[in-house]
Amino acid sequence: MILLPDGFRFFCNSACGERFESGERDHDAVRRSGLECQSQPVPLLDTPAPCQPSVAVDTKPPEQQSEVEAPWIGLGLALGGLLCGSLASNWTLAWLSAICSVASAAVALLAGRRARIDLGMLSWVLAPMGTVLAVAAALVGSESEFAEGLVAGALAAGALNCRVWLEIHSRVPVQDLASNLERALPESVRVPDPSAPEMLDMNVLHVETAKIRTGEEFLTSEGETVAIDGVVRAGTAWALPYPGAKVTIPRTQGDPLLAGARIVEGEVLLRATRVGKDRALVRSAEFDMATGPQAAPLSRIAAQASRAGGILAVATAILIVSLSDAETLSSHMMAAATILIATPVITLRRGTTTPWVAAAATAGYRGIVFQNPKTLESAGKVSIAALCAHGTVTEGRPQVVEVHSIDGSSKKELIGLAVGAEASAEGHPIMAAIARYAKTQNIEPRSVRRAAFQPGRGVTALGPGGEAVVMGNRQLLIEEGISVAVADEEAYRAEARGYTALFCALGGRVRAVFALSDDIRAGARAAVQRLIDLQIEAVLLSGDHRVTIEAMASCLDVTHVKAELTPNERGREVDRLGHSGHVVAVVGHPGQDDEALSAAEVPVVLKAAGGPFGERGIALSSDDLRDATAALWVARAARREAWRAFLLTSSVGLGLAIAGATLMLSPAPAALFAVALDAFVLPGGARLLRRVQLRIPTR
Repeated sequence: MILLPDGFRFFCNSACGERFESGERDHDAVRRSGLECQSQPVPLLDTPAPCQPSVAVDTKPPEQQSEVEAPWIGLGLALGGLLCGSLASNWTLAWLSAICSVASAAVALLAGRRARIDLGMLSWVLAPMGTVLAVAAALVGSESEFAEGLVAGALAAGALNCRVWLEIHSRVPVQDLASNLERALPESVRVPDPSAPEMLDMNVLHVETAKIRTGEEFLTSEGETVAIDGVVRAGTAWALPYPGAKVTIPRTQGDPLLAGARIVEGEVLLRATRVGKDRALVRSAEFDMATGPQAAPLSRIAAQASRAGGILAVATAILIVSLSDAETLSSHMMAAATILIATPVITLRRGTTTPWVAAAATAGYRGIVFQNPKTLESAGKVSIAALCAHGTVTEGRPQVVEVHSIDGSSKKELIGLAVGAEASAEGHPIMAAIARYAKTQNIEPRSVRRAAFQPGRGVTALGPGGEAVVMGNRQLLIEEGISVAVADEEAYRAEARGYTALFCALGGRVRAVFALSDDIRAGARAAVQRLIDLQIEAVLLSGDHRVTIEAMASCLDVTHVKAELTPNERGREVDRLGHSGHVVAVVGHPGQDDEALSAAEVPVVLKAAGGPFGERGIALSSDDLRDATAALWVARAARREAWRAFLLTSSVGLGLAIAGATLMLSPAPAALFAVALDAFVLPGGARLLRRVQLRIPTR
């Protein structure tokens, strides 16, 4: 076990620890294993060899932490002021102590350049003003009070340096992670040469990443890191889709790629969707400075409270000093100094904003992108998570498991009509499943006319002889005036096993029932369990019959289902859940689940990070439901950390200020209490990083 600046590390043996300390943990090499075929050199925008790389790299969050020099100069001056003040029996030692203490406060003031820029000068000068006022109070008092007042001023100056160091040091792990994500992105990209007749390796230009604009195209090849969020325009590649990814996934035309993804095999042409500081992994570093509608409501409250608190502290100090006379001047100045020292305006701001940066950066490392701090805080309040069933909870690749003929009609003829009718729903998973089944049975599609696709219901068409063909669920057949009673028994038998039942009607009568199976996605059960642990109610949304969706829900321990809903009805159902006083998150895919996602206060969009849908709430690089629930866990942990900082800082700070104003507290203990408060509150972002690293694994 070793102690690092950001916490403890545990190793299996001493050799492992020695390798860690020697720097062997810091590497970017991509190691591929388990290839079942030998990869060949891949030409530009060609399809890579038909083999899938398995688990790929040993990636981990950046371990290196920037060094923060301890405030030895400021502490040394404060120590000098303390020694001179404790021995002060004449004006020489008194003035020497005062000079050391004031100089120590000045050193601390100059060290906090970033805080002065971020938070404003007023917030930063309160404590130094209080230190100077405490020293002045000692000098205007009687000689018998020299020692007590000067010691208090020196202690306040030393505590001020410690507070400055804590403020800077606590931001380092969070800033390092956020900045390392940005530094890992290439500074230049290859773009196709518009003057070249063909797109060959030699016909490309190297352009600085900062000069690329939205909509422009660029190339990324094997071994390169994607520099800009974009959508694949051409080519096929296997990629590690986000910085912390351990498993490669295929990316083809139309798929998004997040800046920070790494191409392991193949080459793709991408169209930029977000550039510069708008890139998903880059903008997380600015979450603590977000303003306006993008800022978290709690951060806006904290900013207003710290601004008002600073002004009120200064006004109160001036009022207390102005009401004093010659006899009470020294004590009133001490009270005013205590108020200024104890008012934790910087801690209030930093404690409530740093968790948003920590959450966004560590989530981005895991392929989870939050749109802005407001989305993060809203996600931390989610009490209902609506899961779009097909493609989210299930694999989204249904298979026809059986076709049951009702009245002895030819299965071959009915399957051919079904394929022909479903062709109007091109790209729909059910259409693809029926087409695959027909191909395995060597059945050719039959020609139909006037095919019309009704989302969430099915397809209507006219057969070769002009007879009506209806392929869909119960609701569609009932709307078309076709009784399903003769097929109910067979349909219920399939639905009780969790299958989707589709009715095929010809000439106004049900002729067959198709049973389709869509396997539950790996990890869905663990994802639902995490929702239960978070006390978030899971709701399944589906267009399937209630029996089918309840069979699926029973496998997941979900008790609340909404079945037989069209896409538009799912959106209205999400609205209804939100109007009941709950914050609702919807997990789904762009395109097929748009209505439900648009109605949610917190949309969680699968496989969308880097693409045009990546600006909708929470976007994931993967389609793993566990990553969706991990995003909600991270958001809740960040919100809890921010609220803990806000409540603790505001209550303790107010109590210390009141105690100082009523002469119940002197500057020295007030400074020590303030240091203790900062030591607990300010490292909240670093604590959050460690919690996420322990609780949310990279995949």
